[in-house]
Amino acid sequence: MARKGDNIYLRNTGKWEGRYVKGRAPDGRLRYGYVSGITYEETRKKRDEAATAYEKKKKETETFSDDRFLFSVISMEWLKNREIFLKESSIAKYRNILNRYLIPQFGDKNITEITKEDVSQHITWLITAGGTLGNGLSSKMIRSVVSVFKAVAEYAGNTRDIRVVTFGRFPLKEQKKPLRVFSVKEQHQLEDCLLADMRCDRLGIMLCLYTGIRLGELCALKWGDISFDNKKLHIHATMTRIQIQGDPNRRTKVITTPPKSACSIREIPLPSDLIHMLEEMERPEDTYVLTGSRDVYVEPRTMENRFKTIVKMCGITDANFHALRHTFATRCIELGFDAKSLSEILGHSSVKITMDRYVHPTMDLKQKNMDKLSALLMKKADFKLTD
Repeated sequence: MARKGDNIYLRNTGKWEGRYVKGRAPDGRLRYGYVSGITYEETRKKRDEAATAYEKKKKETETFSDDRFLFSVISMEWLKNREIFLKESSIAKYRNILNRYLIPQFGDKNITEITKEDVSQHITWLITAGGTLGNGLSSKMIRSVVSVFKAVAEYAGNTRDIRVVTFGRFPLKEQKKPLRVFSVKEQHQLEDCLLADMRCDRLGIMLCLYTGIRLGELCALKWGDISFDNKKLHIHATMTRIQIQGDPNRRTKVITTPPKSACSIREIPLPSDLIHMLEEMERPEDTYVLTGSRDVYVEPRTMENRFKTIVKMCGITDANFHALRHTFATRCIELGFDAKSLSEILGHSSVKITMDRYVHPTMDLKQKNMDKLSALLMKKADFKLTD
């Protein structure tokens, strides 16, 4: 018989059976779930646990059906939340990642239903077939996509008090592309070409070749940032083109912001010959170095195209503008610069970044280093001859 109010019964089989309410059927009658056990206490415990689990699941189902738990809603809320902490260019980058690589896949899904396997499969697809050309995204972009997804998931967990997908590092194989560094011969060809018809934009190329500043930093540079008395270059701004939202007349705009990191704000000593070259073309302090104008500037994309035209005109194998920075770092190492000084000139946060990404010993330098072993070989030969 049942114990009053417990909904627990002793059946003819000798087992106890307990039931709990699981809502109502379409006709209004109560629906029940059932558990069984050897003893009354065991059955009651199972019944209570099953009832609690059912109510919890029911509550989650009712709560998570709310649009507030859609990945698209949470990701845009996260992005809005980050606006006060990040640069406009960073926000534009994250918005682009969300709109291109994450929201199309997960946007209409409840964030609690996204599994680690879902994310892994999507990342695998982005690696193999993502991007405009369908030949896969770079490792750098994949890391950015994963980073944004993790940030959105963490934000959802903290603000919605829900359990979301967690995962460690994705095993991404680094696909290092061969980096372009001008040989000494090519560098001389480029310099001769620039000096033959020196103009503001060509002066800018020479400046990058002998300081290693980034393209965006060059485009934002003004004459007032050059101290002729102290022979220093002050880098404190960068120019970039970003995507914009909500403007039917244009999709992008050019902005000038502080550099990518605090380490990128720096002073760079200038060699005397470069100072003389700059003095010959000096313009008012509030004008752009690349134009000599207060209002007219050269944006990075345009400067990149001009550089490629000059490289082709010089008869040099194709190279992008960033090759100037790689070349500068390589020449510095060849000339015996200490790594710490070079790292600070380039605006890096650590020497490791400088050595891993920007220093590329040429075959000539490798040969010179190997030739240093000759002294040891000669000593050994002399020892054998005199032995």
